[in-house]
Amino acid sequence: MEYLIVPIIGFSNGIIVGSGIVALITLLDIVPRLTQLTKTYDSIKIYENIIIYSATIAAFLSLTTLGIKLGIIIIVLTGFLMGIFIGLLASALAEVMNVIPVVIRRFQIEEYVIFIVYSLVLGKTLGSFLHWLFLH
Repeated sequence: MEYLIVPIIGFSNGIIVGSGIVALITLLDIVPRLTQLTKTYDSIKIYENIIIYSATIAAFLSLTTLGIKLGIIIIVLTGFLMGIFIGLLASALAEVMNVIPVVIRRFQIEEYVIFIVYSLVLGKTLGSFLHWLFLH
């Protein structure tokens, strides 16, 4: 039964992750902006292929038990950098969608914004740390 369910879950995972990545990249215009900043317009197909292959490989690896033996310092540093990336990406998406200004105006919480931002940052950091500490 497990051999029947795992491929279905893996295929569903690939479709969902792939659709989400394509939507996010399209919404934020990441590839055109990257080529504009680096002045590498002729390499746009390479960037797109790297993104597609990376998403496919990541979806596949999430279903396996493969691992790379690294030292604890490298693992902590990688986790820290991945957290920074995810936080910046979420902030960019929220800014593009104009979520923050709409929520602030709608709930009339202008004077509490700094506390909300700090609580989100600390909550995410603490949650990630506890997850890493107790589940890995």
